[in-house]
Amino acid sequence: IVIDRTLPAEIIEKVNRVLKRSIEYAFKNPDSSQEYILNHAQEMSNKVVAQHIQLYVNEFSLDLGEQGRKAIETLFKLAQEQKIVPNTKFPIFL
Repeated sequence: IVIDRTLPAEIIEKVNRVLKRSIEYAFKNPDSSQEYILNHAQEMSNKVVAQHIQLYVNEFSLDLGEQGRKAIETLFKLAQEQKIVPNTKFPIFL
């Protein structure tokens, strides 16, 4: 999840709060997105839908931790070296 760092700080903070609440809701209600996914999935089996939800709603969703941050930093550095993304004065993480 990314956000334009030129937005006002209060907007960035609000987006982060809303996303966090949404993820926390998904953790507490894992079946709540199943109907949406079934309506938009190419594979319709319940097992595949459950795997899809688990892929995107996991421990990294709320907190990347050291391992996740290192992975993102490595990918970002490689993307900059390959000129896929521009160098920026903004930090990767808030």
